[in-house]
Amino acid sequence: MDRTRSLDHVETALRAHRKELERFVAARVSAADADDVLQIAAIRAIENADRLDDPEKVRPWLYQIHRNVIIDVVRKRASEERKIEELAAEPEFGASSSLPEALVESVACGCSLEQARQLNPRYAAILGLVDIGGGSLKEAARSLGVTVNTATVRLHRARKALKERLMAHCGVETMRGCNDCRCTDDGCCPT
Repeated sequence: MDRTRSLDHVETALRAHRKELERFVAARVSAADADDVLQIAAIRAIENADRLDDPEKVRPWLYQIHRNVIIDVVRKRASEERKIEELAAEPEFGASSSLPEALVESVACGCSLEQARQLNPRYAAILGLVDIGGGSLKEAARSLGVTVNTATVRLHRARKALKERLMAHCGVETMRGCNDCRCTDDGCCPT
């Protein structure tokens, strides 16, 4: 079968089976991923229309393409989630200190806690629950009413924002460095 006829069969079948393909995909991936899967699968089907040998088998052929795209998207999402978890597990404030220990040490000058209080309330809350309170990400997520992935991303961003605030306010890059910050001389933060 020539390319033009194959392409016509594929385009016609995509239109004719659109609703059932949408239901098929929606039952297997999140709503956020469903549109991506449908678009990617349609593009693949159109690009590979010349591989369709039998126009009578276009429907199962389309389903197979959609299955393959679903697998690709699910694998990609799992890989992204692993990367997010790894980022959240990395210490933000220098290799030599863990964040909770650094916070405990910095309480004497008060800079870290003062700067944490001034962050976006969502960031302050996750820092308070995990880094100051010592809770797990799972507990924090449950307490905040968000997914563990959202809590992981939020914690990573909160740590980064706190680090940036400390640098801008105190001139230190790490929370341990807070002991050497200029706030002691300036008297701007509670001691």
